[in-house]
Amino acid sequence: MSAKKILFVDDSTLRQPFLCELLQSTGEVIPFGQPSKALTAVRRGLGVDVAVLHYRLSLTPLIQAIRSGRPRAKIVAFGTPRSDTPLGVDHYLNMPILGAELHALVEKMAAKRNSN
Repeated sequence: MSAKKILFVDDSTLRQPFLCELLQSTGEVIPFGQPSKALTAVRRGLGVDVAVLHYRLSLTPLIQAIRSGRPRAKIVAFGTPRSDTPLGVDHYLNMPILGAELHALVEKMAAKRNSN
């Protein structure tokens, strides 16, 4: 089985390195600080198993592009507390994020995507 690919989009220079390092044990992490650059990569054919996105960013075009891929990647968003799951997202984590919770969720989402 090939390594899982995890798209990670977050503009925080403090949070991004920590969370990327945490997720590296799950698979190959492809980090972006700007959703526009991630969108360009996805539109050019970057295939991922799971996308982890900071929801404070403007993400609707990126979510739509990820959703149009085949097979569809799972999407995890994180950000300030919400009472609803943002449109197009499989799971939402409220901040502050527990590293173990994020790691377990991404593992679960990647396994679900690979079994579909």
